[in-house]
Amino acid sequence: MDQQQLAQVESLCETLYTGAASTSESGEPITRAEAQSRLLSLQSSADYIPQCQYILDHSQSHYARLVASNSLTELITTHWNNFTVPQRIDIRNYILGYLANQGPTPQDFVVTSLIKLVCRITKLGWFDDKTHRELADDVTKFLQATVDHCILGLKILNQLVDELNIPTTGRTLTQHRKTSVSFRDVCLFKVFQLGLTTLKQLQTRAIVADPRQEAILGEQALSLVVRCLNFDFIGTNPDESTEDVGTIQAPTSWRNVLQDPATIEMLFEFYANTDPPRSSKAMEAVILLCSVRRSLFPTDKDRAEFLGRLMTGIRELLKNQTGLQHQDNYHQFCRLLGRLKANYQLSELVKADGYLEWLELCSSFTVQSIRNWQYSTNSIHYLLALWGRLVAAVPYVRPETGARGHVQALEKQVITVVEAYVDSMLGSVETVLREEGALDDPLDDDGSLKEQLDRLPVICRFQYGPIANYILAKYDPLLAKYREMMNHLGTSATSSAPPDVQQQVAIVE
Repeated sequence: MDQQQLAQVESLCETLYTGAASTSESGEPITRAEAQSRLLSLQSSADYIPQCQYILDHSQSHYARLVASNSLTELITTHWNNFTVPQRIDIRNYILGYLANQGPTPQDFVVTSLIKLVCRITKLGWFDDKTHRELADDVTKFLQATVDHCILGLKILNQLVDELNIPTTGRTLTQHRKTSVSFRDVCLFKVFQLGLTTLKQLQTRAIVADPRQEAILGEQALSLVVRCLNFDFIGTNPDESTEDVGTIQAPTSWRNVLQDPATIEMLFEFYANTDPPRSSKAMEAVILLCSVRRSLFPTDKDRAEFLGRLMTGIRELLKNQTGLQHQDNYHQFCRLLGRLKANYQLSELVKADGYLEWLELCSSFTVQSIRNWQYSTNSIHYLLALWGRLVAAVPYVRPETGARGHVQALEKQVITVVEAYVDSMLGSVETVLREEGALDDPLDDDGSLKEQLDRLPVICRFQYGPIANYILAKYDPLLAKYREMMNHLGTSATSSAPPDVQQQVAIVE
């Protein structure tokens, strides 16, 4: 490839991505579809790898670099078996060197594409040569260089974990699991520790960075911690379309770090002292720590101490309402409360210090959330799940276990929560009608409503008598009012009544 051909490629890229006019050799205008078709020829044969490298080395066009990087990724993936082991290592080292020398300079989308390429090579060549298995060590050099290189290094590690965790099209699941398990055993814990170390350095101000860089570093480091904890440790291939977190099957070798009080305290501190998306990512990491398998802890005492730290952190957040004004934080915090009872038995919770205070704070938070349904519709079912799991476990816990009077306290709080839910849903009808379409009706949201109503019967049965009486006390007057209005209207259609009567009928109906 020469400069003239490079200029043609850059022109085609501009046409493809920006719609800028370009012409063919004959002077005819080139459409976007034609530009795309011509550029795709770079992915047709491994012979085009030198051309792609030439574009990366000499082009000043971000779009041309992107096309070259994407083409290299496709060529490497499709024609992997056509390369010798030394050739694969050469291409890997070329891309790493390119990122080291020019990484912070190009546009983010070019950097992302190049990072994906080097991680794809690492995955495909994992068992070829130990060089591929040393990528995390190579990236450590990025973390120790400038702040921009540190950001770049964290991005590489994030993509590496994703690449080794998610199956690649064209490779069998057996091949994927073999590579994934080896990565888990050889490299993943080291990557996890790099993420935690970066967070610690940010916390202690050991990294000197401006506020923008600090925010990016924090977000990337937290994303890395979350990705490592979310790794498919045992090959269950979890459904990524759901937010539900299963048990985290972290290896025993991770025990000391996960059990260390400093780890969860640092995450809570990050949550309290930052804004979304960093704070919500920190809370997501806490959720994952909360979900670590029971057998990771050597004794019940160790597990109880971990739970105590977790509940202390939650109590402090609830007391101070820390960060809960942000929608992302609020949603993640609701997930944490819903997850807590899923991973810990009620008999463990009632033995924790401050359980009764925690229960009362959770009740107040749930009532507040239900009353502010306009902002919390998608999160309420997590809170109802917490109460449903608490009451379902009562028959299996002796009343004398743990905090004195814990059963009576739960009975009281459950009634408070259900009454708030009934009042809120009844009140939402009038609020939605008066807003005339400005608000979404929570009773029309079939997905959220179904999740809430699936939880509600379990909670109501725990205090069936008082709750049934409360519901009847609410609905009997409404029924009497409705009959009175219908008798007043007689055989006339509701539409013929005065507007205020029409509205009252619509509210009751």
